[in-house]
Amino acid sequence: MHANETQRKGLQEKVSFQGERITFITDIKEAMHPQKTARPNCFAVLLCTAGTGTFMMNGKSYSVEKNDLVALPPGTIADKGHISDDFTSRGFYLSSDFIAEMDSLPSSLWNARIYFVEHPVTRVNDETARIFIQYYDLICSKFAAENPIKHHQTVTNLLMQAFMYEFHDFIAQTLEMGSVKFTSGDRIFRDFLAIVVSTYPKPRSVTWYAEQLHVTPKYLSTICKAHDLSTASEIITHYVVNDIKRSLMRPEKSIKEVSNELGFPSLSFFGKYVRKHLGLSPKAFRKQLAESV
Repeated sequence: MHANETQRKGLQEKVSFQGERITFITDIKEAMHPQKTARPNCFAVLLCTAGTGTFMMNGKSYSVEKNDLVALPPGTIADKGHISDDFTSRGFYLSSDFIAEMDSLPSSLWNARIYFVEHPVTRVNDETARIFIQYYDLICSKFAAENPIKHHQTVTNLLMQAFMYEFHDFIAQTLEMGSVKFTSGDRIFRDFLAIVVSTYPKPRSVTWYAEQLHVTPKYLSTICKAHDLSTASEIITHYVVNDIKRSLMRPEKSIKEVSNELGFPSLSFFGKYVRKHLGLSPKAFRKQLAESV
């Protein structure tokens, strides 16, 4: 077995061990396999680095060549057509769970996602392609490491977050994101995320956010499901839990102070909320954090 083949098998085993939170696309045939491309909870992005090819996405044909970026939103059905013998590519499948685990991303990053829904194949410049490949190779090497470091998952998450920030900036310059046409639902969802991310402490009521946006709670949740496959309540909870984790990492604050700062009505209610969403009491979770450092 060749060294590259051995490394690839080892990488696939590590990716599988991660629960398919992130999958590396090294083979266009794998990426466009009919039984594997209908991934309702995954976002795929693929950069063509050489050769040419065609594929079908949701019944429409697209051509791809070097420096073409292919973006497949969750639930996309894609199938390959003709692929040249010299075709090479690099890419990721990112599960919604993996993206949710990352810290708060600015709502402007959703502009790129909305753009790619309408433009699944986009030509990028050489510098953008170079940045994409650098991050891909670095993140891939972390997963392929035989002896992962202690904070392996944290490092991987931060690398992917840095990639999303930097790549978004290059895409924005290349594509002039300001020209993207947003629907009213797109704007509401983007504004909702902006409010959730920027508000501290965060109200936990969907009604409160709906009032800020001048829509009904039901309509807000419908928009969230359409854009993120999550309800408004689930999105709010995700960001509230992130705030809780960060606050519990600060040993100078007592658990009661954390509870008060985050706007919980009582220490008892805070404890039940943390147990429900983190599986541990605040004290036990804080102890676990201390032991992991």
